[in-house]
Amino acid sequence: MTHEPWTHQGLAVEYYFDPQTEKQILDFRNSIYQQGVRPVLGAMNDRPHISLAVFGRVDPQPLVNLSREFSRQLTPFEIQLSAIGVFPTEDNVLFLIPAANSRLLQVHAEFHELLKQEHIVCSPLYLPGNWVPHCTLEFDLSKAQLKKALQLSQAAFTPLKGTLVELGVVAFRPITYLADFKLGVE
Repeated sequence: MTHEPWTHQGLAVEYYFDPQTEKQILDFRNSIYQQGVRPVLGAMNDRPHISLAVFGRVDPQPLVNLSREFSRQLTPFEIQLSAIGVFPTEDNVLFLIPAANSRLLQVHAEFHELLKQEHIVCSPLYLPGNWVPHCTLEFDLSKAQLKKALQLSQAAFTPLKGTLVELGVVAFRPITYLADFKLGVE
């Protein structure tokens, strides 16, 4: 039996927003906390993001290298967070939904083609055709907390326009930012 030196439960490759959009998302999330929703994700130093792929306990270095190279081929692009959603799972995930955007879907497909070429396997939930792009606001909420968070969000949310400007690799639980790359920078 081999010993894996990694202390994380998993890894993710994430798209990050421009600073103004990130602040708007954090402010919105904080507003529901101020009204009684218990922070879980917010207590973990989580940056608002859209995950392109999520992985189990794997060596992070190949993902860091692949993400660095892939980010150089990309340029920032606009996105609109248009709606609020909930995944029907025990995790009670509340999230913002980006409007369907051909660029986002294209980048996602291209990234997964590179993963396939490198024989790096991600969660099937993030594969093209299965992926539900989202920006998690909160998760691991009780049913009562989810109901409250959804009601508060529905009453206060207005669509946000922003720009995706960075690609990063993160280990989670605890959240550790391993690398981030500005799009289109050599």
